[in-house]
Amino acid sequence: MIKSNPLAVVLVSALFLSALASSWFSLWWFLGAREMQAIEFQNQSLVRVSSAMQAIANDAVEYSRKNPAIDPVLVQFELKPRPAAPAQPAGAPAQKPAR
Repeated sequence: MIKSNPLAVVLVSALFLSALASSWFSLWWFLGAREMQAIEFQNQSLVRVSSAMQAIANDAVEYSRKNPAIDPVLVQFELKPRPAAPAQPAGAPAQKPAR
């Protein structure tokens, strides 16, 4: 029956190609969704670590108000701005660095 009807051959071929394309796209979607879940998990993990580090940095800055001995460490990690250099009078000669 199929050999004598070319329209049936075309329709069966189209159905087969449609099923094959549908299988390919569903596999592609499944793998993409799984990768997206993995990336989302990594993003959530990085957000948690980042917020924990920010809380620690804020605590260190708050602690430095009571104990300024920690200031060099905070300046080193750029949590506090560098102290301004003392202003020299306009007529004073610049000092040479010690060797």
